[in-house]
Amino acid sequence: MKIYFIMKKLVLFSIVVLALSPLYSQDGKQTFTRKVLLEQFTTAQCGYCPAGAERIGTAISGNNNVIWIRFHAGFRTDDLTNDVATAMTRFYGPETFAPAIMIDRTRFNSGDPGPVFGVGDVSDIRYAVTSAKSVDTYCKVQTPELTYDPSSRHLSGSVNGRFSDRVFGPSTRIQLFIIEDSILMAQSDYNPAPHTVNYWHMGAVRDVVTPLWGDELSVNEDDNNSFTYQVDYTLPDNFVYKNCRLVAIVYNYNPDDINDCQVLNAAISNFFDRNLGVGEVSESLDIRLFPNPAANHVFIESDDAMNELSIVDATGRLCLKKELHGEHKSGLDISSLSAGMYVIRVSSQRGLAVRSLVVR
Repeated sequence: MKIYFIMKKLVLFSIVVLALSPLYSQDGKQTFTRKVLLEQFTTAQCGYCPAGAERIGTAISGNNNVIWIRFHAGFRTDDLTNDVATAMTRFYGPETFAPAIMIDRTRFNSGDPGPVFGVGDVSDIRYAVTSAKSVDTYCKVQTPELTYDPSSRHLSGSVNGRFSDRVFGPSTRIQLFIIEDSILMAQSDYNPAPHTVNYWHMGAVRDVVTPLWGDELSVNEDDNNSFTYQVDYTLPDNFVYKNCRLVAIVYNYNPDDINDCQVLNAAISNFFDRNLGVGEVSESLDIRLFPNPAANHVFIESDDAMNELSIVDATGRLCLKKELHGEHKSGLDISSLSAGMYVIRVSSQRGLAVRSLVVR
């Protein structure tokens, strides 16, 4: 029996050591965890986009290593279409359409002219994401370290990272996007019937902090091939800073070949008001959510008098809403919701708290 426990401890110790050890590719270079970049092309004019977004949300549900952003271009325009989104349609090739996605700016189907492809079945999206995750990355991009001043609307800080070997060069660039969540706007939807709905648009690319196609990286070869990129940006007045995040992308830039612009790695910041991040609770609002995961009912408690509860799905669609009148505890019947990841919002006179909710 004593030998059994000794062997058990040795096995557990070995597992811990392996878990903490760096990963290496077959050629002996150190690799890092890859954050897969999923870039969707969508507009409020696209009647098939809500269903496409739902399939994307289902495909990546529970996957914390996918960064999902949206360019409002590809099929007509809407109020969120900008020069950045329009320029990014170059990755299609000769024809644009929506809904469409590209994953790590890599072509997965030789029949496609570029890395952009149509939003197919859930299994197709999962396959592409899994394929992207399996590609070794020798670039590490850390979560951006940012400071935001609401009074001046100034964003400052840095994006840091490093390369595990000389896998960088003049074509390696860093590109920084400002994305915004929870923009309530109309959305065409052909399912189940043609109509326009009020829709919470999520992850919309609002601006680019770097030059449009990014900046060249200055790498310190004497310090483990590390890099630091300084952020200095003033948020426009029409951006809701509490719903904004910074997405950092390191990729290969080839202006002459859209199929040679693969993403090496990416990272995403917290919300500029950290207290409003999904999965985080505002320090000014004490919110307790249970059970989580939930199947039929979910209950919310708060020390503050609550004004409203709402649940939004992964596509940004408002699923449930409940007006409150100063209650400190309330419940929601969620039996009508499909299994997946949702966001629950709780508002009071002192602000807003946002939490993630898993429905099973």
